This record gives sequence, structure tokens and C-alpha cells, in this order.
Amino acid sequence: MESEQSQNFNERLSQWVASQGFWFQIRYSMSSSGTKGTAMYSLLRLASRLLVFLLVVAVGGWIYLFKVTGTKKFSDGLRASIQKGLSASEIEMKGFSRNRGELGINRLACQGGSETFFTWLEARNIRCKMGLLDGISGKWDAGTVAISTLDLELRAGADDPESARMLSQALFGRSSSVLIDSLDVANASLRWGYSDRTRGAIENSVLKVQRSENGLKLSFKGGTFSQNWLRKLEIVNLVVACNRDGLTFEKAEFQAGLATVDLRGLKVVGGERPAIDGMAKIRKLGIEAILPVAMRSFIEGSISGDFQVSGSTNSSDGVGFSGKVTLDGQDSISLRERIHLLKALSTVDFVRNYHRVDFREGSFQLKTSGGGMEITDLSLKAEDLFTLDGKMLVRLPTPEETKAAAESGSRQEGSPLFNGEDSDPQDSESKIDDSEFSLRRAATAKRAKDGNKPGGAPSLSARLALNLEARQLEGRASERLSRTFRYEGLFRITIPADALERAPRLLQRFPVDPALGRIPMMVPIKGTLYEITLQQAEDLYQQGRR
Repeated sequence: MESEQSQNFNERLSQWVASQGFWFQIRYSMSSSGTKGTAMYSLLRLASRLLVFLLVVAVGGWIYLFKVTGTKKFSDGLRASIQKGLSASEIEMKGFSRNRGELGINRLACQGGSETFFTWLEARNIRCKMGLLDGISGKWDAGTVAISTLDLELRAGADDPESARMLSQALFGRSSSVLIDSLDVANASLRWGYSDRTRGAIENSVLKVQRSENGLKLSFKGGTFSQNWLRKLEIVNLVVACNRDGLTFEKAEFQAGLATVDLRGLKVVGGERPAIDGMAKIRKLGIEAILPVAMRSFIEGSISGDFQVSGSTNSSDGVGFSGKVTLDGQDSISLRERIHLLKALSTVDFVRNYHRVDFREGSFQLKTSGGGMEITDLSLKAEDLFTLDGKMLVRLPTPEETKAAAESGSRQEGSPLFNGEDSDPQDSESKIDDSEFSLRRAATAKRAKDGNKPGGAPSLSARLALNLEARQLEGRASERLSRTFRYEGLFRITIPADALERAPRLLQRFPVDPALGRIPMMVPIKGTLYEITLQQAEDLYQQGRR
């Protein structure tokens, strides 16, 4: 009976203890163990308080870290770190944010310094990984950095060996605090060169940059590629390996309509004056690509050939091309009637016209260097109508020639026989564009002058935009400069034996060559584009009168 009562008491006690709190149950269970149980209970209670304290600290630290990345102090520190990492002389960062482990920068503009591989750059919508402790302690593993738009002007070279070494370190040195696996750019534009002889660009291309064992690998898709007279070629596939020794074009396929250009294997050796060496395999490229702009309304057609590429992007001679052009039925070159001699021949030859002379056979050597072009070993044939042999040099005017042309106050586009026919409709458009540019530049210059006023100083982004417009203006200026080029050379042409039969005085002066069965004429070339063959044309008009 007594045991039954004891059992009932223990059951009711267990139920009562079970209905109490957690800590009471722990204390009750340990009290039965005597002093040892009491000590264990005290330790457990102390541990629980410590756990609560650590939890509070962790939550507070998390809130602090979350908030600190949004403070001005943190963004200023990040800006300073980027400036130091890029060795930029000036930097502007706008729209910094961090959300769900991702860093975001709306716009980043940098002005290059003496140690940078760029003159200036501007990037928009930059995104990469960023943990709570990234940028505060330890290494920051940013993973892949995504950029929506990148405008970058590369330095053409260095001033001395030490500067070249610093450029290499700036490009290939790895940060000890930030790890970047790759760079993805949705719309990249890279420009280089300081003159028309060295200027080149990759525009509006998709770019992916990956680190390799000893450097970088750049992959471009889409967009356009330009270098000297190779202008606006569509990028099919361009892969460039970049290391401390220089650049190697592992893949370089371009097209322009039916034309293709392959620069695979081209190398650019780094240094003060990066040396370029390689071959350009060109097929069916429009000849207007290699001609001075002013000549494009005089000559048209397409060419093919393998051209040696040489020179440097940091020298006065610039980048040059040399090779042999062969017309084998796939290409042709046409001279148009705007050449004075052809117009005169159309007048004195009552059987034929020379409004357009199409050459489909022949070859010539072509070399471009130092802003000029040289054609040698030229021998072309337009069926029975016309043959052309000789050589010609196209060069920039000397200072004396430029001064004389300025003093004459005219472009010397020809004689009254051809008045109004050589005017370029693009001149008026260029003048309008230049006027608009001058107005924008004047406004920016005024803001810079009034920089002491609130909001008066132009931002770095505005100045970089002005630099880009200045580069575009330089391009237009070089196009206008092409109209002042000087042409020197000597050609021999032949026309059919009966071409001058109704102009006896001309036939007496230019008799038929019995060995050729044709009429040969020597045509010296000298002067501006609008002067070449003018004297011969006027002579034909005078002597061709009946």
C-alpha cells in the first residue's frame, strides 16, 4: 500500500516538474546529483548567457557591416582603392550600391597617369560579387566583373624603358587583396594611336577578358575594327593573347560585305615603341579603304593580296602595309571620268568613251607608310580600251607647299574647263559638324573657366566626352587633309590606234607605235588631286580642235 502511495506521489511530482520551465527542470534534475549537479547547472547557465551575448553581438555586427558599406566613408575608401589599383591620376565614381551580395557602380571614369596602360576610361553599370567582409578585411573574391559599356583609350607606348616597365606592371600585376576571375563587357570600345598614321579602334564589340597562366586573353565578338586605312571592318572572331612580351592575334577574322581580312599571327611586341609584325591576308576589299578620302570619287573597285604589316603605334611613321595586288578576274579597279585626262579622251575619241575605265588584268606593288602611299611596278589592262603602266607617290605636302597653298587662297581644283565638278558635297556637312563641336567645346571651356562658381566645374565624365569628340574631329580633319596630298609619278598609257583619227594634229603628236599597234602617251603626275593630268587634258582639248 505504501509503495502504491509512493508511486502515485512520484507520478504527480513528475507531472508537476514537467509543467515547470526548462531551467527549473534542468536545476531539479541536477540537484539530485548533489554538489556536482549544482556546478554543472551553473556552468550551463553561464554558457547559455554567453551564447545569448554572442548572438546579440553577431546580429549587431551583421547590421553594422550591412550599414557600413552604404556609408560615404566606405565608398570614398573604395574609390581610393580603385584609383590606387589602376594608378589613375583622377577618378570619378557615381551610383555606388551593395545589394544581396552584389556590388554595383553606375559610372566610373578615370584619367590615366604616367604609370597606367590607358589615357582615360569610362565604364557604366559595373556589377560583381561582394560579401559582408569584402573590402574590409581579408581577400575580396569578386569573381566575374560585368560591365554594360566600356570606353577605353589605350596608351600608344611609353616615353622611356622605366615607363614601359611600369605600364607592364599596371596591366599584368595582380592585386593581393582583390581577386578577379574574368571581365565581361557587353559593349566595349577601345581606341589607340595619336595620329592618323597610328590611329586604330575596336568599337561596340562584346568583350570577354580572362586571366591565363602568364597574362590575359581577350575575346571580341561583333563590332568593328579599324587600323589606318583598314576602316570599320566587322569583327567575326578576334582572340588576342596578351602578356609581358606583347600581343599575339591568335584569331583575327574580319569582313566588310564580300571582303575578308585575316590578321591571324600578327604580333605587337611591347616596349617604348610597340613593334608590329605580321601579315594581313586581304580578299576582295573595297579599294576605297586604302585611298585618301578625296580620291574615292575618282577610283573604285576591290583588291586582294597578302600584305606585310610593320611599324609602331608610337612612332611618327606609324603602322605601314606593303604587298602585291593582282587582278585575276575576281577583282577590278575602275577609273572614273572625274580624272581630267579621261574626260578629254572621251571628247577627242569619236568612237569610244572613257567615262569609266575598268581594269580587270594586271598587278602593282602597294606600300603605305608615314602617312603616304607608294605604287610601283604598276601594269594594268582594260581589255582593248586602255593600258596603264608606271608608278606614283602620294605624300603629305611640305610646309612650303602648305604655305603657298594658303597664300593662293584656293584649293586649285582645276581650270575653268572643269569648274564646279570637283566640289565635295561633304564639305558643307563637315562645316556644320565642326561648328556644332566648336559650340559644345566653347560651352565646356566656359564651365571650366567658371569652375569657382557652384556647379561650374565640368565633371571628369564631361571632359572625357569632350576628348572623344576631339578625337572624332581629328579624324574629320585628317580627311580634309587628304585633299591637300601631293601626287608625283609617271605613267604610260596606250589607247586604240584609231582613237585620234579625227584629230590629225594629235595623231601627229602621238603616233601609233608599230610594235604595239596602239597609241602610247607619257603622262607625268605632279600636284594635288585636282591638278593631276589637267595640263595633258587641256593640251588634248587645244590640239584636238579641227
